[in-house]
Amino acid sequence: MSVSPARRAAFRELTELFRSDRFANLTLDSAEKKYDLTARDKSLFTRLLFGVIERKITVDYLLSRFTDKPVNRLDPAVLVALEMGLYQILYLERIPESAAVNDCVSLVKERAPYSAGFVNAVLRRAIREKASVPGMLDLPGSKGMAIREGYPRYLVSAWAEQYGRDKAQEICRAQNAPAALTVRVNTLKISRGDYADLLAADGIPFHVSALCENGLTLETSLFPGELPGWSEGLVFVQDAAAQFAAEQLGAKPGETVLDLCAAPGGKSFSVAMDMEDRGTLLALDLYPKRVDLIRQGAQRLGIRCITAETGDAAQVMPDWIGKADRVLCDVPCSGSGVIAKKPDIRLKKKEELASLPVLQLSILEAGSCALRPGGRLVYATCTLNRRENEDVTAAFLASHPAFHRTGEPVTIFPKAGENDGFFVDVLERDL
Repeated sequence: MSVSPARRAAFRELTELFRSDRFANLTLDSAEKKYDLTARDKSLFTRLLFGVIERKITVDYLLSRFTDKPVNRLDPAVLVALEMGLYQILYLERIPESAAVNDCVSLVKERAPYSAGFVNAVLRRAIREKASVPGMLDLPGSKGMAIREGYPRYLVSAWAEQYGRDKAQEICRAQNAPAALTVRVNTLKISRGDYADLLAADGIPFHVSALCENGLTLETSLFPGELPGWSEGLVFVQDAAAQFAAEQLGAKPGETVLDLCAAPGGKSFSVAMDMEDRGTLLALDLYPKRVDLIRQGAQRLGIRCITAETGDAAQVMPDWIGKADRVLCDVPCSGSGVIAKKPDIRLKKKEELASLPVLQLSILEAGSCALRPGGRLVYATCTLNRRENEDVTAAFLASHPAFHRTGEPVTIFPKAGENDGFFVDVLERDL
């Protein structure tokens, strides 16, 4: 019996991803071109790719209960086969358990034939003891929540400490649900109401986002190119929380705006639309390939006021000192508010993220130098961590008395089917 094309593709990509620390969303994009999968196989491939990553922590813990061998010492291909098999047994109710086991055993035979019997035995045991899994996961405290929900313990502990245990549980479960797909309507070309009519005419279910002025959240899974008016530049994909952040800049036609760490360009596009494509908007990013994404997106949307350039946002730009009416600092962060879309973040080590606040503060300080007196600066992250959020802006304000907050900082918590998690703090420079 041949192995399912979806499982074969997922096995290959997961093995490579865990070996090389590639990103799942980029793996998904490249796999679309690499494998000739039917629509049904694409769906299963995507679910396996993201699902195994999402539940790796939980699955690996359970595997340690089903075998005496240390999970972290298994051959990588053997471990991926076990993870794929157990994930399907526990989380994909429509998949026959026998199909999941047989395909995973067959895949191991091709890469590590000496372990095929071991994989078969472990997965068969998991099927027999499936009813006892809830008890195995009934563990106390933040450690128990982390294992049950599939998050690193340090992250769950931080959420519980900063926001409370109940909110930590809500954050975990919201980001274990399928990510929302929200589009921002290109108001240079069409109104939100008129674009909503196009979706309705195509039978695409949606609802109006309550978090932003020009967002529509789809209630079905689509590739962006399948959206009506995509090639004509009527919409682009942007989460509702990110749209909210861009709106807080309050950009107006004819102004001069600086967007730091701008790629792939969504907030620049939103701000340009608020400016009615009149004025100057410099979108800066460190990586040339990502700058190209901004240019390509602006061209598709028909935006002319954006200039995209390569540059280091942590360095003061001499030619921009005191020139900008608005500055957007959407800084690099740990990304714990977008885990539903970037499940790889669950696998990051705490040490990898320790230096982020220093970088964030340096970008905020560099951005502030470009702001004119009376101008507005928005500091934003897509993470839920006070060390990277309130603590950074508080440290900045403590050493920059010419700046003040316009109101209380806003933390947007992730909501299943609606939005990512985000932090927004709006600052102004005194006249």
